[in-house]
Amino acid sequence: MDNEFKKKLEAAEEAIDRLEDKIEDKVEDIAEDLTEDAQELWVDIKNSFSGVKGKLKAAATALDQIGDETKMQVHLGTMEAHEKMEGVKDTLEDFTQKIANKAHTEIDTAKLRAHLAEMEAEDFMETKGAKLAHDVNESGEKVKDTTIKAAGEMKDYFEKLLKDLSKSA
Repeated sequence: MDNEFKKKLEAAEEAIDRLEDKIEDKVEDIAEDLTEDAQELWVDIKNSFSGVKGKLKAAATALDQIGDETKMQVHLGTMEAHEKMEGVKDTLEDFTQKIANKAHTEIDTAKLRAHLAEMEAEDFMETKGAKLAHDVNESGEKVKDTTIKAAGEMKDYFEKLLKDLSKSA
């Protein structure tokens, strides 16, 4: 199961890279039309991508180490990356749609949503992080299945956005 999990983590990371490259191309195509707020939003989204990719890389690296505690940390890290992705999901979808359609007037709203989603994700981790860690230690197999599913969902989600952007090209 660890090999399957590591492959899912790597696939999710690759999907993020492809999506980031595609959005970057779109942003470069319309750079002169983007407001300063839209450009700042893109920087914020890239930082979120970096955070998710960092969690996924750390999880994949830790998976190679020996020990149950380390494996639990891998699963916890994946769940944190999944929650981080969930926190910016709506904003990211709005942003990619706006870039694809060049609808720049609504980007300020997307920036506000991104900020609110980030605050909600941080609040979730503060309030539920300890319980999640406890649950990880309580139910190892269930957590493995959940984290594999979460990693797969992240990969599928980023590939869906990439496909949506490719359709608009």
